Amino acid sequence: MATKYIYIIMFEEAILDNNTEQIAKLWNPAEKAHQDPTIGVKEFTKKAAYFVIRDCAKVARFYLPLHVWELYDDPVASLKGKFTKVDVEDFIIRSQTEPEARALKKVIVSDIKLKHNVVQQPMSESTAQSISFEASDEEDIYGYYEGYEDEEEAPVPVVASAESLSDDELIRKYLL
Repeated sequence: MATKYIYIIMFEEAILDNNTEQIAKLWNPAEKAHQDPTIGVKEFTKKAAYFVIRDCAKVARFYLPLHVWELYDDPVASLKGKFTKVDVEDFIIRSQTEPEARALKKVIVSDIKLKHNVVQQPMSESTAQSISFEASDEEDIYGYYEGYEDEEEAPVPVVASAESLSDDELIRKYLL
């Protein structure tokens, strides 16, 4: 008898459990269908149907949390505080090796950066077009610099206006 490994992924379950959409409730049925594709099926007329059901259930299980994350109006605000520190740390570790966790992490970090102004947004096209760097013949564009000696000016350090947090730190800050 083969041992079935059912592991608990609490981070993804928190995303699903806090959503009211019907599709969010597909997590456990997908696990059951993946483990035993014959559940609820009287007979397979094609052997391949068994494997299609099994693999579709597996894909649903992998990517359902990503889909449900996108169903929230503001998932970061809706889910803040719904995760435990252990769940977040486990998710961050799994995102280094599991493609589905890595994809979810990329979407989460992107949402945090976009919706919570962690990164400056680029100038709008209309603003960028209204700036002109061309000088007329009457302007002395170098006049300001004539008083300088040949000494080089000390470089001014660039200070980022956005938060300087790693992706993992952003997830911890905005979801815990």
